[in-house]
Amino acid sequence: MWRIGPGGVKPALLAGLGFLAGCTSPGPAVVRHPDYRPADLRRPAVVLQVSGEFAGREPASISDRFEAGLIDALNGQGLFPLDVAVRTSGTLDRGQALARARSLRADALLLLEMNLGRRDLVYCRETRRPFAARTTALAVTLEVLRVSDGARLLLEPPGDPPLTDIEVECGPERSIRRLSIEELAGAGISRALTLLLRR
Repeated sequence: MWRIGPGGVKPALLAGLGFLAGCTSPGPAVVRHPDYRPADLRRPAVVLQVSGEFAGREPASISDRFEAGLIDALNGQGLFPLDVAVRTSGTLDRGQALARARSLRADALLLLEMNLGRRDLVYCRETRRPFAARTTALAVTLEVLRVSDGARLLLEPPGDPPLTDIEVECGPERSIRRLSIEELAGAGISRALTLLLRR
C-alpha cells in the first residue's frame, strides 16, 4: 500500500483512475424471477468458484477458507447443501452442474463466484487527503437455477462499491487496516447470503 503526502493525490492520478473506472463495460443486469422465494430453498446443491489473482498463494489454500465460511453461513440460516463443489480454474459448465444437482435430487442449484483481483483504488476521495492503494478487490456473483427445468430464478452480479481488503476510517483520526483473506472471504459470503435471502 502507498499513501500520498500532505498535497493529496495528484489530480492527474485521480482523473486517470476515474477514467479507468468509467471505461468498465456494464455487466449483466439483476434478475429476480417472480417465482423466487428464499424459503423454498430446502435442498440446494452448490457450486463455488474462487478465481482470479491469488497473490502467489496456492488456490486451494484460499478456496478452502471460502468453502468453510460458506458452509457455516448456510448452515446458520438453516440451509444444508446436499453437495458443495469447489472450482479454482476453468469455466463453469452449467449443464454439467445441473445434471449433478438432478442426480442428487436437489431442488435448486446455487452458483457462487468469488473473483479476486488486484487494482489501484482511491480512498477517502471526498476528503482533503485522499490516498491511493494497491488493493485486493473481491467481486461476488450469485446465481440460483431451478433444477427441474434449469430456469434462472436469481442473478445478482457484482455490486458497487466493491469489497476490498482495506478498511478505512476517513475521519479526523484516520485509521487504515489491511484485512486478512479470511476476513475478506467472510465479507464476500455475507454479501452473498444477504442477496440470497433478500425477499
